[in-house]
Amino acid sequence: MINFIVTAVLAILVAVFGLLRTVWTGFAYFSLVALVAICLYWLFVLIKTYIYDFHKDINEKYKIYCAQIVNSTSINLEDIENNNDKYFAEFKKTLRKEKIFEILKMILVATLLITCVSLFFTGKLF
Repeated sequence: MINFIVTAVLAILVAVFGLLRTVWTGFAYFSLVALVAICLYWLFVLIKTYIYDFHKDINEKYKIYCAQIVNSTSINLEDIENNNDKYFAEFKKTLRKEKIFEILKMILVATLLITCVSLFFTGKLF
């Protein structure tokens, strides 16, 4: 919920300053600063979520993965415990897809941030 509120407030600031650009061209820089703030906030949130989800919470996700296997197939929990290395390797493969998607989201936000900062310092906003 806090992510939505922060993003909404900063997006409103971007829009308001963008509209006020017709009054004074300096408002374009305020709009750009608000956009940079959105990017920094979301980059922080994505990195924090990535660290928590894929490094600290891996045992809980593995338990959920095992429960899904037991519920969706005819494999017993004893079979999973006997072949724990095999199933953990399969779990890591499914986790890679999620990691790649999260990393691509971080790269997208970082690219937008770099673009905004370079526009700010080159002054090619108008």
